[in-house]
Amino acid sequence: MKPHIKTIAAIIMLLTLQSCQSSDKKQDDTNATDQTQLIQLGGRKYWLALPDNYQPANSYKLLLAFHHSGGRGKEMQSLSQFDKISNDYIVAYPESEQVEWNEGCECNIAHRLGADDLGFTSNMIAEIQQRHNVTPGEVYAAGYSQGGLFVQNLACNLPHAFKAVAVVAAPMSIQLASSCAPTQPVSMMMVHGTADPVLPYNGMVHSNFGLISSPDAIALLAEKNSSLPYVLQKSLHANVNLSSYHNGKQKFQLFSIKDGGHNWQFDGFDTSRKILNFFATVEQAELPEHSQLVSTEQGQFHVRAMGLNNPGPAVVLLAGPNYNYHSDSAWFAALQPLLAQQYRVYSIDRLGNAFSSIADTLSYRRFADDLAAVLQQLEEEQVTLVSFSSAGISARWFYQQYQQQFDIKAMLYIDPDIPLPHSLSLYQGYPADWYLENLPALLPHLAAGNWTDRTKEKLETEYSEIKQLVAGHDVQVDWTYFEQIMQLRLLIPQQQARAREIAAYIADLDGYAALPMVTSIPVSVIDSDFEQLQIEQAANEPELAAALLQWQQEGSSWSAEQASLSNGQYIALADSDHLVPLQQPQQIKSALDWLFNQMQLP
Repeated sequence: MKPHIKTIAAIIMLLTLQSCQSSDKKQDDTNATDQTQLIQLGGRKYWLALPDNYQPANSYKLLLAFHHSGGRGKEMQSLSQFDKISNDYIVAYPESEQVEWNEGCECNIAHRLGADDLGFTSNMIAEIQQRHNVTPGEVYAAGYSQGGLFVQNLACNLPHAFKAVAVVAAPMSIQLASSCAPTQPVSMMMVHGTADPVLPYNGMVHSNFGLISSPDAIALLAEKNSSLPYVLQKSLHANVNLSSYHNGKQKFQLFSIKDGGHNWQFDGFDTSRKILNFFATVEQAELPEHSQLVSTEQGQFHVRAMGLNNPGPAVVLLAGPNYNYHSDSAWFAALQPLLAQQYRVYSIDRLGNAFSSIADTLSYRRFADDLAAVLQQLEEEQVTLVSFSSAGISARWFYQQYQQQFDIKAMLYIDPDIPLPHSLSLYQGYPADWYLENLPALLPHLAAGNWTDRTKEKLETEYSEIKQLVAGHDVQVDWTYFEQIMQLRLLIPQQQARAREIAAYIADLDGYAALPMVTSIPVSVIDSDFEQLQIEQAANEPELAAALLQWQQEGSSWSAEQASLSNGQYIALADSDHLVPLQQPQQIKSALDWLFNQMQLP
């Protein structure tokens, strides 16, 4: 190591020690508490803290907490207090062999002297598992300052040993960033003050000990762990911002503490408790603002709730598919915020869509029953349903089955499926018949990731088309929400859910076609002319063009009749795309305003 590198290391060590929030007096290594034991292991040592009321027959999680440069295990125990906060963990506080941990930069004293800290960590885990009943798959690590740099090394080079890790007050060395290649995903949480003078939040340039920024570090680790591409940014507190990625099973989060220094704890942010909460929820993706999961006997349903202080019947938004059969509340990223200015609005995702849980049996018909259970949990009895595309099947079945249980004031269809013979023959043909026939073979094919690339290409194309669709219109789209929901379609379970819904579509349509038109409440229908483009594209195929034209005419006729029979509105949109909720949300709001004006409300 070059002399000036030693100088840098010494300065970092000194500043780290000065900024640590441990007690002023050094802990005596020989003075162990009743539940903390000093363990010798192959010339190395660590402190082991057992939970209060420890029972050998009980199973516990294992947490390894790594100290800062020049620190000791007992200092880390005093600083983090992990064993005092939770009785769910056995906590080990290891001690470095050298003044620093061998963090993976190949630039410090520990590396030069050959400290095998990765091996020591593996041996320590194995020994604790041999002596105590550690819950399988529940091993975690946390590190502060230079100990945090080492924990990043664990995430890159020993990921199979951990379910999740946490890093406090440390970005990532340029060297580790360039070499990090985890063999399997491991969740990571980072906490860093933006004004850290020791290991700067924004990184630093140096020929031997350069650092990338913490935002770049979490983005890099997310990418290397196969995360979905779009980050979720949230403001949690006046001085705390969250950047969150996930891959459907693991998540990667950076808590940025505004003006925070080189500390473990911060005002308004209890780092130790936040870390334990992260470990307990690593398989739960961070939800966007206004989102919640509503639990029923059938599973958890993703619900986005806005305008909750507005009076009157709740407006319930039900999503249907576009031409790629993608169907979730992303389609309401422009409509729901607009409606929430006046109404209490819920968008509710079916199982297998967005953040809702997965199920083996999925259909639009089934969702009518699920919807009733969700509304019951939300304590909403008086509702108006707004359904887009095939979600009209769910809305119609919900009305059929639950009109006595709920006060359904009105319905608004947007480009509904048409339950007439010619239209049904088109809907029930390709691709629905192909999915139904091939579903048993298709599901494992999807599970192997064979359609992920093509799904990604379709989503990228859709995103570009939607950007063009709203350009030039006075439409405000919540793009952050749109991205967070859209990217979930890449996940294998969501791909399989889409296939299951398409396969069930034929039976859904048969049941829907057997139902009469609604006449006892007002039903308005927005009918776009999106079929016109398909008709023009089929100009060289006269038979297909004629079939599409008949579909369009049949749809307009049925929609106008349904609106007339129920004293609703028939609204024909010219030069319109099928994605009316994104392109023309104001048209939907105007139609909804009209319906509310017809209601006799107290």
